[in-house]
Amino acid sequence: MSLITPTFNHKALIRIAVVIAFIQFTNALEYMMFNPVFAFMAANFAVPVSFSGYVSGMYTSGAVLSGIIAFYWIGRFNKKRFLIANMALLCLLTLLTTFTSSFSLLLALRFCAGLVGGTTMGVGISILINLAPANLRGKMLATVIASFSMVSIVGTPTILFVCAHYGWHVALWLISTLCLLALPLIVSIIPKDPVSFDTPHAMPIDVNTLLFASSNALVQFSPMLVIPVLVPLMTQQLGASQYLLPWLFFAGGVAGYLSTKMTGALTPHFSAVSLATGSTFVFLLALLIPVMGYSHPALFIILFLGASYSRLVSSSALSIQFPDDRQRAGFSSLQSSIMYLITTVAFFLSAFLLPGHAIAPQNMNTLLGVCAISASGFPIVVIILQKKLAKRTLQPNHLINV
Repeated sequence: MSLITPTFNHKALIRIAVVIAFIQFTNALEYMMFNPVFAFMAANFAVPVSFSGYVSGMYTSGAVLSGIIAFYWIGRFNKKRFLIANMALLCLLTLLTTFTSSFSLLLALRFCAGLVGGTTMGVGISILINLAPANLRGKMLATVIASFSMVSIVGTPTILFVCAHYGWHVALWLISTLCLLALPLIVSIIPKDPVSFDTPHAMPIDVNTLLFASSNALVQFSPMLVIPVLVPLMTQQLGASQYLLPWLFFAGGVAGYLSTKMTGALTPHFSAVSLATGSTFVFLLALLIPVMGYSHPALFIILFLGASYSRLVSSSALSIQFPDDRQRAGFSSLQSSIMYLITTVAFFLSAFLLPGHAIAPQNMNTLLGVCAISASGFPIVVIILQKKLAKRTLQPNHLINV
């Protein structure tokens, strides 16, 4: 028996998208805030601040593992109940972190948080996309992806403010509260899974599945090379003062949000190749600013983050067409898993290319060069993906023989 997808009006679909975006905002904030917040936590755990890399690494390790497991098994579970369980567990794990001073236990808790968080985005997006008509899927994806920008605009500054004035325990309690608030929203807004008597089978992990699942990770590899060194890049090479940094990150977050929404609105009207080429061109322009020695930090971060989010929306709108509705949750979980894996590789490569405590300009330019080269291939990847999707539509059993 095939799945019957219920029809939702536009307002109902927007409400579902906003709830999924809130869930993703909370999930992303819980993951991303540990790097800056660990500066406040390290003394309580009697370890140096540099150990934040171990904390992030444990999370990404758990996320990679859970994403691979979910690829094979998530189709057997009720997606709405799975999302409720994930947010409840994330609330509990974040809360438990505030009641320990053992670094080993902290690492264990972060690994468990990664197991939970690594599947949340994939399941949430699959619910939304399965409900959205094809012409609105780009817009719905943009709404969810915009939550990452909101982390930069609202989430991280708020958490850092709370840490500075009230302590890191209160900051984690705030995040636990956000996880808790997500539960009634899921119960009341997210619809139940359509009833099916079929036993869904996982997609085969072949070349095409890996290519589509890794497309977002390949797109994000380039900006993730630069993200860990944004502060020294803007202060040392672009001449930004310390007191301007919060405003620069705020401006970049706003640019990312607007770019995400704009790209989502343009996806029905422009080809994926056009959007990929335009956003990549802007991304390369941003990298030229520090390479050429221009002192324009605001222009750099606006172009850099705006283009990065635009590229991600373009890639997501294309890759999400690959799986069918029953397999989309598993596919999205595998996609998130590869994203975490490639992000970890980018972070390590960034550190390798910038050895020592002082960052030499020539080393920074080398990093920016690697970033530019890796980013330039995005339009080619889009062309390849489009050709494979076009070829699949000509085959009667395209869901199996891609």
